[in-house]
Amino acid sequence: MSGKRQPTAVVEANGKKHLTNAEADERRDREVHVPPPDSAEPPKWLAKKWHREFREIGEILRAAGLYAELDRDVLAQYFVARTRWLDADRHAAKAIRAGDEKAAREWSGVEGTYFKQARQCAEAMGLSVSSRCRIVVPDVVRNAAGGSEGAEDDEFTQLLQARQAAVREMVGT
Repeated sequence: MSGKRQPTAVVEANGKKHLTNAEADERRDREVHVPPPDSAEPPKWLAKKWHREFREIGEILRAAGLYAELDRDVLAQYFVARTRWLDADRHAAKAIRAGDEKAAREWSGVEGTYFKQARQCAEAMGLSVSSRCRIVVPDVVRNAAGGSEGAEDDEFTQLLQARQAAVREMVGT
């Protein structure tokens, strides 16, 4: 049984399957692309107290290419579920401190439900490291020693290239 269909950029980056230019173009034509919005605007149903944080997180996700207008409700639901989870956590802690085992058990169950909801929304939006690794299309990894001409490399790549050049000189190649 075959796995989930991957975007063409992922297939090309993995390098395990050769696609002709025509095949790659045909695959890209069949892929769905949703353009990013100009800004992250909260839905009308979301309470005003979460609007500022919605815009902050939305802008971060938008800049990273992980947010489209279609994601608005999922991100808003994350804030609702997270707040309800924190509220249930306070109730559970209060019941535990009071020694009320029955209430603590009930609130712990409610807390678990809201935590799962918040986590699912967060994973769907790429708010965790592991979910971003599944969502983000990897760029083709290039060899640090043979970087592209005229491209400005980061500090780590420059250090790596210098070390590789020093080793080549020592070996005499």
